[in-house]
Amino acid sequence: MNNKTVFASLVLVFVVALSYAQEITIVGKVIDNITKEPIFGATILIENTQRGTTTNELGEFTLKNIKTSDYILVSFIGYKHQKIKANQKKYVIFLKSEENRLEEVVVSASRTQQRRQDVPVAISTVSAETLDVIKPSSLDQVLNQTPGVLMVDLGNEQHMMAIRQPISTKSLFLYLEDGIPIRPTGVFNHNALLELNMAAINNIEIIRGPYSSLYGSEAIGGAINFFTANPTAMPTGSFSIRGNDQGYLRMDAKVTTTVGKTGIYVSGYKSQIKDGIRAYGDYDKDAITFKLTHQFSDKTSLSNTLTYIKYFSEMSGSLDETKFINKDYTSYHTFTYRDSRALRFNSTLKHVWNEKNNTSLTLIYRDNSMKQNPSYRIDNDAAFDSYTPGQVNDNSFNSYGFVAQHNINFSKGKLSIGSSLDYSPNTYEALETSVYRNIDGMYESYSLTGNYLSNYAVDLFNIGGYLSGEYQVSDNFKLSAGLRVDQFNYDFVNRLGVDASDYKAPNTKSTFSAVTPRLGAIYKVNNQIGTYANYSNGFLPPSVGELYRKTDVPLLDPSKFNNYEVGSWLKLFNNKLYVDVAAYYLRGKDEVTSVTVQDGAVRIRENRNVGETEHYGVEYLLKLKPVTNLSLRFSGSYSKHYYIDFVTKIVDGEATTDYSGNEMKGAPDWVNNAEIKYTPSAIKGLRVSVEWQHVGSYFTDDANTTTYEGYDVFNTRVGYKKGHWNLWVNMLNIADKLYATKASTDWGSTTYTPGNPRTFNLGLEINLF
Repeated sequence: MNNKTVFASLVLVFVVALSYAQEITIVGKVIDNITKEPIFGATILIENTQRGTTTNELGEFTLKNIKTSDYILVSFIGYKHQKIKANQKKYVIFLKSEENRLEEVVVSASRTQQRRQDVPVAISTVSAETLDVIKPSSLDQVLNQTPGVLMVDLGNEQHMMAIRQPISTKSLFLYLEDGIPIRPTGVFNHNALLELNMAAINNIEIIRGPYSSLYGSEAIGGAINFFTANPTAMPTGSFSIRGNDQGYLRMDAKVTTTVGKTGIYVSGYKSQIKDGIRAYGDYDKDAITFKLTHQFSDKTSLSNTLTYIKYFSEMSGSLDETKFINKDYTSYHTFTYRDSRALRFNSTLKHVWNEKNNTSLTLIYRDNSMKQNPSYRIDNDAAFDSYTPGQVNDNSFNSYGFVAQHNINFSKGKLSIGSSLDYSPNTYEALETSVYRNIDGMYESYSLTGNYLSNYAVDLFNIGGYLSGEYQVSDNFKLSAGLRVDQFNYDFVNRLGVDASDYKAPNTKSTFSAVTPRLGAIYKVNNQIGTYANYSNGFLPPSVGELYRKTDVPLLDPSKFNNYEVGSWLKLFNNKLYVDVAAYYLRGKDEVTSVTVQDGAVRIRENRNVGETEHYGVEYLLKLKPVTNLSLRFSGSYSKHYYIDFVTKIVDGEATTDYSGNEMKGAPDWVNNAEIKYTPSAIKGLRVSVEWQHVGSYFTDDANTTTYEGYDVFNTRVGYKKGHWNLWVNMLNIADKLYATKASTDWGSTTYTPGNPRTFNLGLEINLF
């Protein structure tokens, strides 16, 4: 070998060695494969080293002094890990979610990100992927797939709820949007979720059982947290149209992107029913959400969300037994309605002080009005060709408040310290109407009588403080605890004055306070099997409607609820099987009950803290994926609900109407939902599923003399996604089953809210980018 050859070989070796030793700086973004949202908190590690970083709220990361021969490992809880060669300076990394995600991230249990298996409470999630596949036209279509939840569809996005409670309109369920109650304490409405923009929902978390230790009042049966979508890391837009053969039509639109450090998100939908199966059952809804985020630095970010809802629905009323059996959906009503306007704004500032400390502050504003000419205020037994009383009312409020929280992380656990304030001036007025029922039995027209049934203003002021923390006792054992202190102040003014002919409740200031603890423990056998136990306490102050009645202000205390719970989860056979089970015992006392008291000829009706109830049951979820393209899910609950003490009428000192010991009405024992889903590999993008919804029998009256048999409904969903196009057909109630979503017996007469007959929903979505 001559000198030139030796020199050339040395140069080649030097160049190759230099190239392998070359160090570069890598920047990138980590993005959810489905939503295209940035993933905050993803871990970026250099393989075989301890060096790495995490992504910020824009999903961004930077790695310096990286060799081009290195590999980087990208991971986040609930997603499939990726391994990437570090031979580029810029990356956009899409992470795909795992099936049967035991380690998915939840936020609702502590207002911070944490693993599901680190939370000693019964909590379920509805993912963005599930919402994208099901394309629900009402929220019950996804919430009823979670264990222990029965959301009752009343039509036109109206609803009732049952979570560890019977089907109820009571304020036993807390509805949140991005961790903030949709409505303030004291003015609960069981139809609150019609004030949501479904098009903007990214995912949902459901905590079952009392969770007042963090959220305060109303989180008794459960707390449902709806998270709005965040701006995507890249330009994304879509337009969709859907409809069915029952008069339903809906159009959605979305545009979102991130420009530099600023994210922009706009989405909304317009829906309606015209000439549906129910006579006088049409509705219109407009919903829009704006979201603006800005990342000032890796440590400081701001998120602003504005939602506006405009909703109007005719109120046809429920059906009597004859109409229900004969599938006669005509209505006696021609003018009753519900008219809602809701504006909500929240602004959240987050700052990371260091690796162990971070703070968030959310400012809140609400402007809400719900006007009604309700069918349920008109006497169903009024004589033909006669006049009967009715009413029109307007329940409105504004809200101003904040939620502040500071989080401290330490080697063995974490601690959160928070406070909240909500000031909500509330006004209510109800005007009497004179309703004419014609000779055919139709409620034909109405006129105002000029008489106020009520007219008042209440300033609602709630201030609370809370502590929440966890401590890792050992590798397998963790303790979790929470404590909240609340004070509620109601300042009531009767705008009619005490000399009014009818509504005479005196001006009153009322104060209520509560201390609500929670204690839990988790034991993990390993990363695949774990169990937990918890005790939680919940409370519910009297509502405005319960306090300020026609002639007096009753002396009421908050209702109290104690919950005892054990649960377990396991994931086996390489993630092919996932099981989650919870058993609970819940007892309520000092519940507000309307009691009729008669002494001789004097008869009064008043609210008292005399109700006591007992609830227990088992909730379960099973997911099985025997082969790649086939998955099965079975979820549900078995529960019992009893009156321990429930007297509603006392005559001359003796209880004459006593339901103590009876089962509570509207409480089905069994509620189950199962689904089989198939995605054939031969036709990529095709999905087919069959769903079974079962609701067991239940008593429709407190005396336990009348029963509704319950129902079984089967649904099938077929979808095909290719490129920018997404087409779906959802066939609901494919057996055309006659069933009632709710049945109730009052004064010896049973009424039914009918479920939809066989319905074909067709939709088409175009992704613009």
